[in-house]
Amino acid sequence: MLSLTLPILLLTIPFSVLACEGECIVGITHAWVGNYTTPLDSAFDSLAAQIAQELLHGDHINAQAALRPIRTTYDSGAYDGMRTAIFPSYFHGKCENADGVDPPGCPNPDCAVVCGTPGSLVHYFSTLRFIAYNYTTHALQRVAAPGGDAYAQAERAVVKAAAGDARRNFPYVRKREESVKKRFGEIVKDLGAQVEHACGGRAGEEADALPGCSWENAMRPFILSYP
Repeated sequence: MLSLTLPILLLTIPFSVLACEGECIVGITHAWVGNYTTPLDSAFDSLAAQIAQELLHGDHINAQAALRPIRTTYDSGAYDGMRTAIFPSYFHGKCENADGVDPPGCPNPDCAVVCGTPGSLVHYFSTLRFIAYNYTTHALQRVAAPGGDAYAQAERAVVKAAAGDARRNFPYVRKREESVKKRFGEIVKDLGAQVEHACGGRAGEEADALPGCSWENAMRPFILSYP
């Protein structure tokens, strides 16, 4: 996804900003949200395949459609949530020391101070990568939790698709519905784990963590292209 996102974003980069603010924040946030499109597609496809196999007699199309409210609800809040998780929850403020002087490498290109500049984001890239992952998985889990509107819509769709012709037999339908609801909840609860799997596992801030959701070779120069 990044290869499709960056060329567009690079056209809008400003060249007179002293820290990561304005278009820098917007561009980097959009890049991380866009990067996660493919891993999330994979995670939702895995859930849909499991739902189709276990609950819908192999009907993958209806399984995918049932999960759409969860994905759509997540997508609608992804930019604002990702932006807040990165800026200002972690990366913010000036890099200056107590004497008002920027340490070597600050603000760019490699700033060993947690502050709101591209150089700081690059120096602490493993932390930045984990922040993006952590936000994504936790936001998905909140959206997909029982009791929410998105979960209720998805559950109703699966129950309806699973009922089929059995809707004429009311006692059987009630029992079947409860069974479907229970198993659906168990499957959806695994969404965060499916994202971790799509990211290559090893969630954390270690240098080799999340190899499928790093995009480091592209993201480092992209971040530093903002002044």
